[in-house]
Order: sequence, then C-alpha cells, then structure tokens
Amino acid sequence: MSNSPDDVEILKERLSEDPTEEFLEQIASTVVDEIADSFPELALKSRRMKEVLDDFRGYKLAAVDSTGQYSRKLDYIQTYLEDEIDVETTEDFASEDVKRYKNWRKYDSLSREKPLSKNTLRDDMYLFREFIQHLIEHRMVPVRFEKAVEIPEVDHDSGEGVDEKKLEPEIAKAALDYLRKYEYADVEHVSIELMCQSGPRKNGLRGCDVGDFNYSERLLTFEHQEETELKNNEKSEREITLYGDTPEIVQDYLDDQRPAETDSEGREPLLTKGNGRISLSMLQKIAYKWSRPCAVGLGCPHDRDPEDCEAAQRNNAAFKCPSSRAPHHIRTGYITDQKNRGVSSDAINQRCDVSPRVQDQHYDLPDYSEERERFEDEFRDADDDPATGFDH
Repeated sequence: MSNSPDDVEILKERLSEDPTEEFLEQIASTVVDEIADSFPELALKSRRMKEVLDDFRGYKLAAVDSTGQYSRKLDYIQTYLEDEIDVETTEDFASEDVKRYKNWRKYDSLSREKPLSKNTLRDDMYLFREFIQHLIEHRMVPVRFEKAVEIPEVDHDSGEGVDEKKLEPEIAKAALDYLRKYEYADVEHVSIELMCQSGPRKNGLRGCDVGDFNYSERLLTFEHQEETELKNNEKSEREITLYGDTPEIVQDYLDDQRPAETDSEGREPLLTKGNGRISLSMLQKIAYKWSRPCAVGLGCPHDRDPEDCEAAQRNNAAFKCPSSRAPHHIRTGYITDQKNRGVSSDAINQRCDVSPRVQDQHYDLPDYSEERERFEDEFRDADDDPATGFDH
C-alpha cells in the first residue's frame, strides 16, 4: 500500500464518498496481503484442490443420512472445479469462479435445455457455500469469497420450489399387493405398509417404538422424544388409527420377524433390521426400491429392458429409476389421494401433521382430471336444482 501523501488524500476522499463494496474489498485484500508479508503464519494456505474436495466429501458424507443425494451434489462441485475451470490448487481459485458456479450449475451442468429448478439450485448453492466456508475456515481462501455465493430465493407462496413428484395410487396398490404376497411382514413390507397407510414423515416413522403400536385398539402413536424428534416437537404428537389389514401385518412382523433389538437409548424400535433403530437412509432406500413399477409386477413405463437397466438390477441404484419415489413422495401421494376421496384438510392435519395451508402448497398435487372430479358432484347438484338461473 503506497504511503505517499497524495495517495492517502485520494484514499480519504474515496472513503468519504460512500465507497463501493468492491473498493472496500480491494483495500481489505491489500491490508491482508501486507500483514501476511510481515506475519507468514497468517498467509493463506495453498493445497491441491482434489485433496480439499476429498476431505470435504468425507466430512460431509459422515454427517448426513442421504449420502447418495449429497454425493451427487458434491460431484457437481468437483466437476466444476476440475473440469470446467481447471483449478489445481486453492491458490488458483478466484472470487469470479465462485460467482460463476450458480449459472454453471443452473444451465451448463445439465444435458437438457430446461434449467435447474429453483428449489434444487437453492439446495446446491447452500452446499457450495458450505464448501466455501470450509475453505475459509482452514485459511485457504479469503473471507470475502463467501459473499460471492448467491443463494436464490424461492417464493413458496407462488408455488415455486414445490416438488411435484408423488407416488401414484396404482403403483402403491401394486407394491402392497406384491409385498403382502412375496415379502409378507418383514421390516421392508411393514415400512411401506405404514408409509402408504398414513403418509408419515420418515423421521416420525423411524422414531416409533414397539410400545407405540396397539394392536387391540389398531392404533399407532407418534411421540416426540429427544433422541427421535418430531418436526414440530410436541405439537406433532398424535395418535392415528390403522385400517384394513395393516394392524395384522404389523403384529405378525412383531410376532415372527422383528429381531429382539434395543437401540442405544434402551428403547425398542418398531422398525429394525437387527442393528439398532432403522436409519433414515434405509427408509429412503426401501421407498425407492419398492416404488419401481418393474419391482412390483408392473411393466416399465420408460421402455427400458430390466436386464440392462442399472436401476432395476441394483437396489442401491433404485433412485435412478424415473418412477421411483422417496418417502416424501409417498407422503405427497397419500395426501393427494385422501383429498381426492373427499377427506377434509383438518382430518389430514390430524393424521399427517400438516396444516391446510402447507397441504395446499406442497402436498396436495391433483392432476387436471382429479381436480375436476373433486368438484363434479357440486356442479351436478347445482345443475339438478330447479331454482337455477340457467336452463340446459
């Protein structure tokens, strides 16, 4: 930084005129560089970007349940850094590269013309920002890099960011029929049975204990506990009735197939494969596995040969099937189906713990025919009213 009187006066003048953020960042960078010259231990570290990515990947995947989902998101960051902008070390990484990631991920990272949805882009940018924060925390890039990460806003009130996937009733019925015949009352069958019977969140389903099921009363209770929290804490606690054959299936599982298992807290988890309480990622895999049409006796709607399809051949790749659905999509399909059957928003709120407003925004996704059929009786009744103002 120059110490000449003229430069100092110019600097004072610019600072007094509401300086731009870029100008302030320039000053900050210059100050940091000069301090680093005097104190080498404060200088930014240079590391190979591949090593940093590997470290971050290991840290992140160890902290989440949906490792497959996060691994794919991390793959995009790696592709951008290594293939798109060819960054070999953290020293090569510039703030302009950080700014460009959003547009690259939204448009250029895709093999289609349609851009990435705002909801997915927002989630990916949160992860990218976390990666930048990791670099900052380990003194590999300047703090100002975090400001270059732009998180898109999603207007949920206007319908943006809504995941429109849902499990269709015919696939749900086929899955239940198949499991009741070929995989009767094992833990995967019971998991799908309860997902399709009551549309629970996977966290809530995972937290159920053996004592929460009452066969004689045909009830399942969702209880908030510190180790297995419900989304809205005690407000999410509720008791629901199980209908049809589901209570018998759950009881047969408890009598014949459930391992005598307790979790680390000494509780008896309702759903277990014998190694503690079932994990969220396992519930995710079960949902994907049994929502593939080809896995439950239906044909492939995508004209694929199951012998050559990775999603059909490998259960761990079931998520790659365009028709497979996560627990959230089963919940959405369940709520939509109940609305189609005329069940009230208040009743669904009691059973599924989702307010009428959130139902309308995120869970009730009828197609055009379903939406028309919901109101047909009202128009038919009005049409039969002799006091109608229009003759037909």
